[in-house]
Amino acid sequence: MSLSTHHLYVHVPFCRLVCAYCDFVTVGGRGADIASYPDLLLAELAMRPASGHLATIYFGGGTPSLLPADRVARVVGAAIDRWGNAPTEVTLEANPSSRETPDWAGLRVAGVNRISLGIQSLRDAQLQMLARGQTADEGLAAYAAVRAAGFENVSIDLIYGIPGQSRADWREGLNLVLALAPEHLSLYALQLALAPDEWAAPPRPGALRWRKRMVPRQDDGLAAAQYELAEEVLDAAGFEHYELSSWARPGFESRHNSAYWERRPYTGIGAGAHSFDGRSRSWNERDLDAYMARTKAGERAMADSEQLDEPTRAFEAIALGLRRVTGLSRAAFANEFGTDPVERFAAAIGEGADLLEVDHDRIRLTTRGRLFANEALVGFAP
Repeated sequence: MSLSTHHLYVHVPFCRLVCAYCDFVTVGGRGADIASYPDLLLAELAMRPASGHLATIYFGGGTPSLLPADRVARVVGAAIDRWGNAPTEVTLEANPSSRETPDWAGLRVAGVNRISLGIQSLRDAQLQMLARGQTADEGLAAYAAVRAAGFENVSIDLIYGIPGQSRADWREGLNLVLALAPEHLSLYALQLALAPDEWAAPPRPGALRWRKRMVPRQDDGLAAAQYELAEEVLDAAGFEHYELSSWARPGFESRHNSAYWERRPYTGIGAGAHSFDGRSRSWNERDLDAYMARTKAGERAMADSEQLDEPTRAFEAIALGLRRVTGLSRAAFANEFGTDPVERFAAAIGEGADLLEVDHDRIRLTTRGRLFANEALVGFAP
């Protein structure tokens, strides 16, 4: 695990409409706080240590495209000043909607060079099912505007496993998106967590009621078939499947997200943001008001932290390594932990014979294993 490079995550929790299926740290409305929030990001950034070479910045949310371009520029500029170098990749997430008109050209000037666009579907019925508050035409218009502004690295998010979404619907959706010629695609199964221990953040009562209505209508077998279809269609279109949910044209893999899977150190600023230094993890206050109050008072709004013991770090190396389609390097694992993972986890690998494969230096998920990745990891847990 290399500690020479560093990565910065910037969490922007604001959304015009909070999706019922979303478990991220988000707040609806709060327009009055959007203008002042970047000042708090700058204040927190000044409190945080900066080491190594800053490789990437990622504005995630929430809806970071709600931030004015000049405020984004200030955060990017402060990070460059803090680390002493300009990152090679600066990503900003955006949601397509006629009610949101980001200054795309201004964002390019601000230093953003990669847009992650949450289109999710190009069928209005599916967008209505998800209560997205956007239309297919708005998704197409947003993509066209991003391209017109000169962005040459665009990722599109899509959701499969939507109730009522057939295999044919999914194929048509993939083909429509491929016709746009994005550089990257992230495909996510619709996850509807009902149990509190599955929540990253407690859903609103209305969102929980929506999930309870949707869960009986989901078809896990169909979702698995849609995933396999995506592998087939995107491979034929020249995309590389490099991570469980991620496909890219050669050379356009997400460098920032790859850093997570490679367990590289990163700093997270903003409400609910996590940080990792290789051996410990910390996270900020999830509640926006608590984050804002503590940061305004001049203190870091850290909620808690944990030291990762050796078994936990070894498990995370396995879990994150197996997210990559190329799998985990046995040599790299042995170099860090002193043992060959095939020997250390022989029982887990044996129990997951149809989900895992060992090929010289690599341990990777099989095609079936990619469909049942969580099950494949059970035997590795400390």
